[in-house]
Amino acid sequence: MTTALPTRAEDIGNRVLKLIDSIHGRDDLAPAHIEQVTGIKVNFNPDDANEYGFGGDLTEDWVYNLVSLTETDGSKPSRLMFSFDDQTRAYADMTPICAMDFDDYAKAMTAAGFSSAPAYGKHQNILYWDFARDKVNVQVYIRGESDAKPTHSCVSKMIINA
Repeated sequence: MTTALPTRAEDIGNRVLKLIDSIHGRDDLAPAHIEQVTGIKVNFNPDDANEYGFGGDLTEDWVYNLVSLTETDGSKPSRLMFSFDDQTRAYADMTPICAMDFDDYAKAMTAAGFSSAPAYGKHQNILYWDFARDKVNVQVYIRGESDAKPTHSCVSKMIINA
């Protein structure tokens, strides 16, 4: 059974966290499993059954997407990407999508048994946070909420690997 698409960042965030908690291997990235856990209908690329996902609108400036990341060898996907996408393409204020901030996501994933570590870039800046549990790891990308709150970290994207 599928439900209406979420229109609040907290709602889709909680559904994606529930999905992440349910993933224990590659089979859990299958469209049927995603639909079962999130309650959201998964759409397919008619030209490639390995390309699937869903998306929805949050505000005038923000949408979300959960999509499979295809493998070059044509095998079933081993990765999903969840993202909050800025439709202005001008570094929009994240306040409307940051009611659940990075700390909220991190607490939920830690409670689900994930350990975390930052992944550093060339100049010791954090590129993303890596959360790992058994055969599953999730790369969580963050950015500052707004010019007024640059140190308040909001989730912009997650890559789920199984």
